[in-house]
Amino acid sequence: MARGAGPDPALVALGYAGWDPGQLEAEIAGNAWLNAPADPAIIFDTPVEQRWAAATALLGVEPGHLSSYAGHA
Repeated sequence: MARGAGPDPALVALGYAGWDPGQLEAEIAGNAWLNAPADPAIIFDTPVEQRWAAATALLGVEPGHLSSYAGHA
């Protein structure tokens, strides 16, 4: 990419997140994560401050209706 031979468009994000073995799977099973399909239009064409709302809309979820409590039906 530094030589101009990478994918176009591209998004480079730096950060770190670490999980113990099985921790991420347990968090997903415990409804701690909201997963949505990747949408290139959201990633590349949507302003950063609007991406969360656009991604939750893919799931039919209104962010204002989310709770910090998880449960199981």
